[in-house]
Amino acid sequence: MRKFQRFLISVVAFAVLYGVYRYSFRTDTEGNYLFLLPKDGEWSKPFEPRAVSEGSEERPVDSSRLANLTGFEYLIPNDICKENNSFSELLGVILITSYVGHDDIRSAHRQAISQQKLISMGLLRIFSLGVIPPTERFITQAAIESEQKLNGDLIQGNFQEAYRNLTYKHLMSLQWATQHCRGAKYLLKMDDDIVFDPFYIQNYLSDLHQNDERQPHLLAGYVFHSKKVIRLRANKWYVSREEYQADVYPPYLSGWLYITNQRTARALVAEAQTAGFFWIDDTFITGLLAQRLRIPLTELNRWYSSNSEFLDCCIRDMKRYAYQCDYYVGPNGGNGKLIMEFVQELERCYDNACYQRPAGKSLTATCVAEYKQKLNAADHGTAMISQMRLK
Repeated sequence: MRKFQRFLISVVAFAVLYGVYRYSFRTDTEGNYLFLLPKDGEWSKPFEPRAVSEGSEERPVDSSRLANLTGFEYLIPNDICKENNSFSELLGVILITSYVGHDDIRSAHRQAISQQKLISMGLLRIFSLGVIPPTERFITQAAIESEQKLNGDLIQGNFQEAYRNLTYKHLMSLQWATQHCRGAKYLLKMDDDIVFDPFYIQNYLSDLHQNDERQPHLLAGYVFHSKKVIRLRANKWYVSREEYQADVYPPYLSGWLYITNQRTARALVAEAQTAGFFWIDDTFITGLLAQRLRIPLTELNRWYSSNSEFLDCCIRDMKRYAYQCDYYVGPNGGNGKLIMEFVQELERCYDNACYQRPAGKSLTATCVAEYKQKLNAADHGTAMISQMRLK
């Protein structure tokens, strides 16, 4: 009887220990244990910044992980930047994070300026994609693979496209560039719905390269200061107290477009593998991780326009008066043609030496855009167009 009791006690104790083991550790979507990873709520607790000095040894990066995502791999890999070929000494790589279904936007970027033209400028472009979500009805994996076969400028990770997976796509872009394009001096991360001036940015990167030794770490772009955390549950950018405790984010860069270098990108990717995960990618990578590493941000806010209409007016004025544009980065406003028209007109402008915009002729003073007010869907009417001065 006593032997049976001891046996029963042993069985119960084993079951309890197994339960603690089985359910105390988080797993990813495939059931893999995340033993060594911090919980997602780490950003609700204070942390000590860890400075990265110029002479410090770089931390290793696990290529099979993106932050807290284990088992990462490329569904579409890309070796376009192999160091033993002619791309080994690039000035910069343009990393465009693109929704997998935005094949038309990617086509607009290619038509705006070809890969061959970019390479002649010392630049190279790559698009970063995730897995097609089950709700997507207008694109197939076969079509994505055909796009890669035709253009050779895609990478695709094995995580699904979703707002809360943007951090994975962002990190995948940086990790790919630091592991597969080490010869590139600078990395330019941007979103696919952004219009930008590749000629001005090439000149900026060339000037940076002349003073490279003075700035071992680089994060440059539009700096957001004192941005409040959104606590409204109905907002798609809602963040709970468990995810992030403070009411204000640290300074961070807009993901529209920012510039970094290899050393900084490697530090950010490595830090993401030990820091707590945060799903808003720009805030996490260029804000929380940069603050943790004490990497300063360089403000280039004057480059950016928040209105696509200003870029429309820039195109108009380049055509009419050969005026230079006041802005180098801005949204496309849902218009893929704007990406093509802006870059193509810029190329003509640079070739023909456009003039600086005269005093009193600023875009804010002269740009009048079309304001389109849609009628109710039931009316099936056409757009009503009236003139509107931008401020």
